Amino acid sequence: MASQPTPQEAAEALRNIDQRSEQARGSMRNAPRWLDCLAGVVIFLYCASIDFFPGSAVWRSWIFAALAVGYVILLRTRRGSALLGQPARIHRQAVSSKFVLIARLTITTVVAVSLVAVVLLSSAHTNTYVPYLGTILGAVLALALIGFGSQLRAGLITLAGSGHRVGGHPDGRS
Repeated sequence: MASQPTPQEAAEALRNIDQRSEQARGSMRNAPRWLDCLAGVVIFLYCASIDFFPGSAVWRSWIFAALAVGYVILLRTRRGSALLGQPARIHRQAVSSKFVLIARLTITTVVAVSLVAVVLLSSAHTNTYVPYLGTILGAVLALALIGFGSQLRAGLITLAGSGHRVGGHPDGRS
């Protein structure tokens, strides 16, 4: 015998859903600091190895790819996510389609600009050489990730979940 919930019960259920969603987003914002530090050190070592071990391009790329794939695999499993301090994940339906479109366009633009820059800088017309550019770039990226990793993650989570509420008011009215 199922009956329709009262408006108060429905509003309470919606508040409970919102509270749980915010709790899940909050747990994602508070990733462990050691993960940001480890990622910063890996990026620094990768970039610095370009300057100090110029012949290491093949094994350096394989190691970085293995670390990236291992990280993604860990995030996709329940135990791996808990090990990395990410006990909750946002459902795909909760991510704003506008955010997905903007993220894809941004990634595509960065890749295209990077390819154009590589082609232009590697042409015979440019003879610019900046000593230890990889090390400097790696240090800047690592410091940015270590120093602002939690703020960047919180901003992305906020952007990904913004504007995607089904009902307009907590009591279910539009």
